[in-house]
Amino acid sequence: MQNDKILAALKTAFTGYETNDRGPLVALLADDFQFEMSDSLPYGGVYIGAVEFTAFWKEVGKEWRYFRYEAHEIIDAGDTIIVPVRTDALSIRGIRMCNEHLFLFRVRDGKVVLGRLYADTARGRDVMAGLEPRRYPRATLA
Repeated sequence: MQNDKILAALKTAFTGYETNDRGPLVALLADDFQFEMSDSLPYGGVYIGAVEFTAFWKEVGKEWRYFRYEAHEIIDAGDTIIVPVRTDALSIRGIRMCNEHLFLFRVRDGKVVLGRLYADTARGRDVMAGLEPRRYPRATLA
């Protein structure tokens, strides 16, 4: 129950594809909030505070006509919240990408203090390079 506002903000941010709205989530970020994403993509790195978090999403927008999320579920484990999502994105080169990501958030005193995005960066790099995302067949098991 203590994370109700945060859970609602995460639902608004990561559910509904076209209706994703990070505004309520940004309002619940701690002043020293830290957001991390693998630096294997051009906009990866560590971002501190709400201003840099918002700027991160603007930077992502430079590579994509749209990048939307649909949460599979939102798992509240007290001071940790996990949000596995399905993405639907269209690159500026016109290549569509559907992908699975996972957001991990840490919570303290009713504020979000850490966010980390785990993503299939290989697929994203393919698409940003103008290539269809590579997919490999399931391994033939002995």
